[in-house]
Formats: sequence, C-alpha cells, structure tokens
Amino acid sequence: MRAEKDGRAATQRAGAGPRGRAPSSWEVPRPLAVILVAAAAFRAVYLYFYAGHSIFYDGMILDSSVYDAWAQDLARGRWVGSEAFYFPPLYPYLLGAFDLLLGHSYTLVYAAQALLGLLSLVLIFRLGAAAFGESAGLWAAAGAALYGPFGFFESKVLATTLGLTLNLVALLLLIRAGSTPEGLRGTAAGGLLRWLAAGAAIGLAATCLPATALLAIFAAAWLSLTALRTRRPIPGRRVDRGGGLERGGAPASGVKAAAALMAGTFLGLSPVLAYNLAVAGDLLPLSGQGGITFYQGNNARAQGLYNPVPGFSGAAERQAEEEKAIAERETGRRNLKRSQVSAHFFRKGLAFIAASPGSWLMLEARKLGALLGDYEASTEYSIYLERRQVPWLRLACLPFAAIAGAGLAGVASSLRERVRGKEAWPRAALLIYTTYAAAVPLMFYVSSRYRLPLVPPLLIYGAWFAATAWRRLREERADDPALLAWPGAALLLALVSFFPLGQPSVTAEANVHYNMGSLLADRGRHEEAIVAYDRALAAWPGNAYALINRGNSLDHLGRVDEALASYHRAEEVDPSFWKAYQAQGIILHRQKRLEEEQEVYRRGLSAGGAEANYLQGTALEDLGSLAEGRKALEDAIRMKPGDPRYYNELGVILEKQGDRAAALQAFRDASRAGPAYARSRYNLGRLLKDEGRLDEAETMLLEAVRIDPRHARAHARLGEIYAQRGDRERARAQFQLALAADPAEATARDGLESLGK
Repeated sequence: MRAEKDGRAATQRAGAGPRGRAPSSWEVPRPLAVILVAAAAFRAVYLYFYAGHSIFYDGMILDSSVYDAWAQDLARGRWVGSEAFYFPPLYPYLLGAFDLLLGHSYTLVYAAQALLGLLSLVLIFRLGAAAFGESAGLWAAAGAALYGPFGFFESKVLATTLGLTLNLVALLLLIRAGSTPEGLRGTAAGGLLRWLAAGAAIGLAATCLPATALLAIFAAAWLSLTALRTRRPIPGRRVDRGGGLERGGAPASGVKAAAALMAGTFLGLSPVLAYNLAVAGDLLPLSGQGGITFYQGNNARAQGLYNPVPGFSGAAERQAEEEKAIAERETGRRNLKRSQVSAHFFRKGLAFIAASPGSWLMLEARKLGALLGDYEASTEYSIYLERRQVPWLRLACLPFAAIAGAGLAGVASSLRERVRGKEAWPRAALLIYTTYAAAVPLMFYVSSRYRLPLVPPLLIYGAWFAATAWRRLREERADDPALLAWPGAALLLALVSFFPLGQPSVTAEANVHYNMGSLLADRGRHEEAIVAYDRALAAWPGNAYALINRGNSLDHLGRVDEALASYHRAEEVDPSFWKAYQAQGIILHRQKRLEEEQEVYRRGLSAGGAEANYLQGTALEDLGSLAEGRKALEDAIRMKPGDPRYYNELGVILEKQGDRAAALQAFRDASRAGPAYARSRYNLGRLLKDEGRLDEAETMLLEAVRIDPRHARAHARLGEIYAQRGDRERARAQFQLALAADPAEATARDGLESLGK
C-alpha cells in the first residue's frame, strides 16, 4: 500500500496530479519560449547550409516531384481534374495556393513548414501538460526539438510536416472535447459540438495523411465500448458527479460522443468525397492509393519496409497507371475506377494474410522490430546522407532508441496507475492516439515518415517517466531494486532498439544514392550521376534500376560499350527485367547491329511479352526476315490486341510481302485501336492514293495531320493529291507545310519545283 501511495504522490509532484497547474491556452512559459527560440535558430541555420550543400534542396524526387508538379498545375489554374484523387489532396492544394500567392519558392515552403514544426513543439507541450503536467510537456517539447527527423522532413516537399501538425491539433481537440463536464456527459449541445469539431479535425488531417481516419475509429470504439461497460454504476464505487466520469474517466454518454466524433470526421472528409463523386462518379472518401500501400506491406515478398511489388517501376508519377493496368489485367475488366483498383489490391493483401497466416505473423514481427528500431527507414530521402552533407543536422542528436525506451516504459508505467478525475480522459486519449499511430506502420509498412506521428506521444510518455523516475530516485532509497527496475527496463529497451533492431537497411540507403543519381542525370550532370549510381551499386550490386540508369548516363557521355555492359549486367542480375533488354536493343539498333538486336529481343521474350515480340518483329523486318517478323508481330497482337503500333508494323511487313489487301486491313485495325495514332492513317492514305482512291486517301491523310500537324510525309502526300486534281494553291500550301516540318522532305521539295514555286 505504501508503494502505491508514494507513487501517486510522486506523480502529483511531477505536475500530473489533479492539482497540477494546467497552462492557459495562449500562455507560453519561459522555458518553452527558450526551446522555441533555440529550435527556430537551429532550423534557420540548417536551411542555410541545406541550400548550399544538397541537390535535394531544389531537386524533387518521387512523391516530392508529384506534389511539386501538382501544385504548379494548380497555381496555373487547373484546380479541377478529370479523375478521383490518387494522392491525398490537402497538401498539394495548399502548396498550389501558396505558389499562386507568393510565387514558386522552395525556400518559402521550407520556412512555412519550419513554422509548422515550431507549432508542433507547442502542441507537444500542450498535450504533455494536459496528460501529465507542465513539467512533462516541457521535457517532451525539448526532446522534440532535439529529434532530427522533425527538422529534416520540414525541408522536404512532402505532406509529412503538415500531416503531423494536423494530427497533433486533432489530438488536442479530442482531449479538450472530453475535458469539460458537458463534453464528458456528451449530452449538452456544446459538448457534442466539441466532439464534432474534434472529428472534423481528424477528417481534415486525413485529407493530408489518410491513415489518420483510423484515429476517429479507435476513439469512437473506445468511447462506445467504455460507455457500454459503465452503463450501470458499480455498487460501492463513488461516481465523480462533477466530472461526469465513471470507471477511470469514461464519458457517461460515450455513444453520443462517438457518433458526433464520427460525424465530424465524415464532415472533414466530405470535400474529397464530393470532388471524387463530381469529377469521376467515384464513391471514394479518401485518396486512391490505400489499397496498393496495404498490398506493398502485405505480400509474400514484403520485408516490413517499403519495397515495390512486381509490375511496378517504383516511380511515383507512374504508380497510378501501373496499378490500374495490373488491376484491369488481373480482373479482366476495363475502365476500373480508382476505388475499384484500390479495393482490388486491398483484397490481394487480405488474401495473402488469409492464405499464409504464419508468414504474415512473421512479417508483422519484422514490422514491429522495425517500428521500435533506431533506424530511420528511408522511402525517398535519407537523414543519414543528409547528416553527411549538412553536418549541422547532427546537432539534433536525440536518437529514436532513447525515445522508444523511455516512451514504452512510460506507457507501461502509466497503464499501472489508476487515475481518475480531470486527467483521466487526456491520458486515455493519448493512449488511443499512441495505439493508432503504432498501428498504421504495422498495417502497411514501416518508414521514418510513417512512424513520425508516433514520436510525439512517446516523447510525452518518456518525459513523464523520466521525471517521475528521477524524483523517486532522489526522494527514496536509490539502492532499492524496485525503484531501479523501470529505468533499467527503459535502458534495456533503448539498447535493443539500437541493436539488433536498429540495423540499417542496405537496399533503402542504396536507393537514396540511386535517387540522387537520377536527379543529377536529369540535370545533365552525367559524370556525377555515374558516381552516385556506383555508390548505390557498391551497397546493392543487384539494383537493376541503378545499372540501367548508369548505362543511360554512360550512353549520354558517348561511352557506348560501357553502357551496353551495364545494361547486360542488369539483365544478368534480373532476367525478368524487360528494360535491360530494351536498353540494349536501342543502342544495337542505333549502331545497325541488327543480328545482335534481334537476339537480345529473343532473350527478352519472356520478360517483355508483347513489346518484346513487337521489337523483335521490327528487327527481323530490318534484317529482311519478313515471315519471321510477321509471326512475331502476330504473337504480339495476340498478347496485346489494343496496341496500334503492332498492327501498323504488321501492315508494313504485309505490304512488303505484296499482300496489299491484308496490309490495308492491318492499317485500318491500327487506326481503330489508336484513335490518336497518326502513322497508321498516313500508311493507309498512302496505299489508297497509290491505288487511285484519292478521296479515301485524302480523308485518311487529313486525319493524320489533324493528329500530328507536323507529319511532313502526310502533308507531302496531300500535296500530291491536290496537284493531281489541279488544285495548285492547296498543293503548294501542303508542300510548304511539309518542308516547314522537315526541310529534307524530298517529295514536297520536288512537288514545289514541279509547281514552279
């Protein structure tokens, strides 16, 4: 009994007890002001060095490039698209408004996000003070100021910082909704409005980080279940009538509160739902990438961190179309909506779990290890690389291992305490939020970005635990084993987080060098790009994408043989990687090494499918092997009947074989398959003209130049038709258009000469 009493006393002395002073809403204590000034100075210096030492300051990759391009489109006035949202829309829309009002400036964006980071420090202080007292809030804010990933992500064009701030605002409103008598009872209109506002904040946050919607579900479930458990008072147990709480702080009318919370969440999500319905008729309340993200983290090849699944290139800007193509191929359906595509991949993830529960449990264990490990897993940017480029970032030196050790010990210690009164609901809300923030990476996959919302509650729990443990050690016998048990457990957890759980992912870090190489190559800095690719390959020799892009840079520098060797190495490390064959074929075709070209495509038939057959067919045609080329193209058409290029090339071979009727049909098939394909219309018009069917030929050639106004040969053929009809002016105009598009167009030049210029 004495130990329990002393523990409560120590808790109250730490500022967490019912008589602990809670700061007013707008008050900034002096220690917090010092923390904010120091954090602001750190961010200002960091951004200065970052601008001068990192290509990533104004070089966008992966998700950042998508958000940046989207925002610039919005700033140019394209506020309404034609499809349902694939990426969460709030951040790019705010970014677009920012660009529209202030101009496109990464410096201003990073400065604004740094201000959001400082606001997050204030919110962490408020949350800590609400749950455990002002002292815990201050120490948590200080810890947040020393945690590097907060400042690191503030300098990236990503939704991470905005999403974290909105998460913390939502949690603060959730706490305040249950911290007043009317809110706790859930009966008065004012109380229900507080729950509605908290839900709306969660919904708004979910339009930035979609998984935030789980917070509303978890909180509503807790409120409803606890209300059902406490519907009848317990005999002999006093109910705190002033606070309206029963059994550890449960709202007496929790079902109403839960309903208001969920209604508010729906309200916050309703603009996204309305947009998706209006532009695409798609009943999708969130963005459309939830299904594939779930499948990326739950499949037979998953390892707990980000890993592209087969069929995806890993390019963020192509993911939506790749996802749709795979879903339509696997379902046999066409024109799937975003919600249907997402549901398809979500079902695939669930199917893996149902078919291999043991493997899934092992996968979840790996995710849990990664979640608690010190390693900051990269999906785009690496904090470790940035610390080497910008050593100033090393000053933010608080490791996640220390946060995890103290935070988990704080969670366990908090659960052992029986707290009632005003601080019961803030602690319950903090626990609900912690559960949600930990569940998200476990449901999907672990990365530093996905884990970031979990850090603030762990900092708060850890700060309270450390302050409480220190006071107990000072005020009681320091050699008492019972007093040392919890700090010892925290230290052990931290050590385990460092090793073995904190081991870095070689492939993830190698990908950062690969991304840097791609960015350098895009800027024409191919020598530097090759160095970056070599660093990626030194860590991960089997990175086929790095080998391909390294070959591309070598090709740009004229080092063709080295480029071919790099492409061939990509083929060796991954025989199923079609780009390796395609890249070799392009160079070999350019060098007129046609035998080697068709041999490369022959090796790549199983990897490239229809496209490999198509390219092999064109190579065989160039070699004069028309029968073999025709067969390859017919195989390509059987595999992918909707590609107009295949029919067009087949028509060319049929024409060379003398089967003009079959060639005409192939060109017509190509035109049907490709409404915007000019080549088949030109070929069809050319053949019809040669047969004297001038009206039909004119129609086809006009379609060709409508699709491609700079199609020189189509203009030249039209000129010939008009010249045959005696329409010299129209003929002259078409010949001139042909020469404007291609000054070397011989038919047009000869035609003008015959007209006498």
